[in-house]
Amino acid sequence: MVTIKDVALRAGVSLITVSRVVNTPDKVAKETRGKVEAAMKELGYVRNVAAGNLVYKRSGIICVYASRNFSRLDPFLSHFLLGVSEALGERSYSLSLVHEVNESQFCDGYIFSGYNEAEEAFGQCLSLGKPVALFGQYDDAGVDCIDTDNVLSARKAVRYLVENGHRRIAVVLNTTGADYVKQRFEGYRMALQEGGIEYDSSLVVEVDNSTEGGREASEVLLGRGRFTACFLITDTMAVGFVLGLQAKGLSVPDDISVVGFDGLGHQNLTIPKITTVVQPVYEISKALAESMLGRVVDGRKDRVSKLVEAELSVAGSVRNMNTEKEDIS
Repeated sequence: MVTIKDVALRAGVSLITVSRVVNTPDKVAKETRGKVEAAMKELGYVRNVAAGNLVYKRSGIICVYASRNFSRLDPFLSHFLLGVSEALGERSYSLSLVHEVNESQFCDGYIFSGYNEAEEAFGQCLSLGKPVALFGQYDDAGVDCIDTDNVLSARKAVRYLVENGHRRIAVVLNTTGADYVKQRFEGYRMALQEGGIEYDSSLVVEVDNSTEGGREASEVLLGRGRFTACFLITDTMAVGFVLGLQAKGLSVPDDISVVGFDGLGHQNLTIPKITTVVQPVYEISKALAESMLGRVVDGRKDRVSKLVEAELSVAGSVRNMNTEKEDIS
């Protein structure tokens, strides 16, 4: 087995220098680091992660908290865990999925997939004094936060409907009470205002965050009067909404246009596919894990806090009303 002593001899440096290249490479001169890394590659040196963790009193494990309310089939959770596990694996760290927080958990820090359904667990983490990273927004200097910019992304979705000539635009919210619900609703209101469209509370429906909730929303809105388009703040509800409209003999997009939010796979479950905002869950969760390792392994002190604007993926669920107006004239 190749040791750091073998690497030191091959590179012509001290054992301490090799150790620094392994554990704190940013503190070693670039030329020296290059020599040591070349020697490692030539000799096939593999770092003993477990031994290093013992020296620095680290477990080599990051706990990922997910509320018990998360469905195992939820595409958000799948993308979230995939991004976190890839980043951790690149640094030889392991992931432990937990549904509660306690002092006996053997880990170096916690990554949260959301805040609203985890307030108690989140508070417990902060009291433990371990690093915390959050997919969401939280005002604390010790918590790294990365989130989708829900306001601007929702605004982009509704603005697309406005640009396609829609003036009677409904919105379907869910009953989770989560921050993202308020933020996406704010983006909806903002796009209406920018388009010179008066807000109409009768076009706002709040239902369960499920396909059945989406079906229910379609019935409620159809019973309230005329609208030409609807923005649903999750694709899960959007799927049910489309199916509900079709069950009533209506066509998407000929009768009603539909735009969703998430872009994690559900948008492909209907015909036509749903135009949606693609939330970069994998990329954000990977960045969160990298920020966590920056604190735990690299000793970074400065806070990571940023919002990521999502992209609109255009499919076949939106009708262009402007073209028809031009044809009539």
